[in-house]
Amino acid sequence: MERDYYEVLGIRPSAGSDEIELAYRGRRSQYHPDRYANTDVETLDWATSKMKELNEAYAVLKDPDERARFDWERSRHQRSDQHRSHQAESRGPTPPPLPTLAQALEGMELNGEPLERIFIAPHIPRKKLAGALESYGEGLRAKDVVVLIDDTLFGGAREGVLITEAQIRCKAVFQRAETRLLGVLSEIAADGKHLYIGGERYIELNMPNKGDLKRLFETVTNYLQHHH
Repeated sequence: MERDYYEVLGIRPSAGSDEIELAYRGRRSQYHPDRYANTDVETLDWATSKMKELNEAYAVLKDPDERARFDWERSRHQRSDQHRSHQAESRGPTPPPLPTLAQALEGMELNGEPLERIFIAPHIPRKKLAGALESYGEGLRAKDVVVLIDDTLFGGAREGVLITEAQIRCKAVFQRAETRLLGVLSEIAADGKHLYIGGERYIELNMPNKGDLKRLFETVTNYLQHHH
């Protein structure tokens, strides 16, 4: 539908012909481009556009047949808007967005005994993260990593697990990196030093605290199931 011509002229939908005429004359004086002849191009274009809208509104509302057609269209659109509003209200409030994995893990406290090996963003040591990304993080950026699990004896993090919002990637010693997409997973289980995906052993982790692994992946699994 075209602009609401009653709003363009600043009049009531029930306005008579005299009110339409007076409103048009007043606004024509306000927006006529001649008044802005010495201004910048942007202001002149604005005035010209407003004057064009004003002329269109006046041409429709001063003609009884054109006004009747416009009133019918306006009424139809208002009914359609009311119907959409009623449907939205009947559906109830929009549910809040699901949390990200980073939000789901926020504030998680881990035991870390005997050595801290599980790190959750933003508390991932820069040096460890750089080592993991260099070793098996091809295509990932440091800011993408939500969890780093360091499974190296001396803490270099070149083997272990990286988790982003989209994937989990593991690298065991002397093995190639293996990646799974989180969007198709519903469970990652930690049993002792082993991780299982879909009932199949995914990786064996020797260095992290076993209780920490269990707590971490229970939370990850809960997150995955909520998103499914």
